[in-house]
Amino acid sequence: MLLSTMQSIHEQMGATILMVTHDAFSASYANRILFLRDGMIFTEIFKGMDSRKAFFERILDVLTMMGGGQTNVC
Repeated sequence: MLLSTMQSIHEQMGATILMVTHDAFSASYANRILFLRDGMIFTEIFKGMDSRKAFFERILDVLTMMGGGQTNVC
């Protein structure tokens, strides 16, 4: 419910929200994701016109490509 509320605030008020998480499901609510590895930006993806489910799959693909371990999703 919190993630849906944050998404509504962004859409209705145009607010920028920065969320840091290790959870791909939570990250799938974002429009843009920066993947950090060893303190540096590894890659960046945008949701675009993808459904949240398709975006979630893309997030998992990137995490797999990064090889797991300690990775931050912003």
